[in-house]
Amino acid sequence: MSDFKRLLIGMLVIAILHVLDRYLPKWFGAIPGIAFLLLMIYVIFTKDQSLLIKLTVLIVGEALLNGIWLEALEDRKKKASREIEKMKAKDLSRK
Repeated sequence: MSDFKRLLIGMLVIAILHVLDRYLPKWFGAIPGIAFLLLMIYVIFTKDQSLLIKLTVLIVGEALLNGIWLEALEDRKKKASREIEKMKAKDLSRK
């Protein structure tokens, strides 16, 4: 049951980061990635587990965090271009 609880908490954290990336400034997405990297460096040097498992968690975690960040940046670009197109359309209809 403990593993399931950890999985749910992890999914909740990812969902919260995804929502925050959409509404906070562009640079915010780098903070979770850096924090996760520092946490994993700490875990690599302090815990007695397989290095392969630690590196796998590091790579998968960073890929998820960076994927969320890049997706949010792409969505922002699309939203900005749609707003520009709407403004252009309004200006043309006024003339």
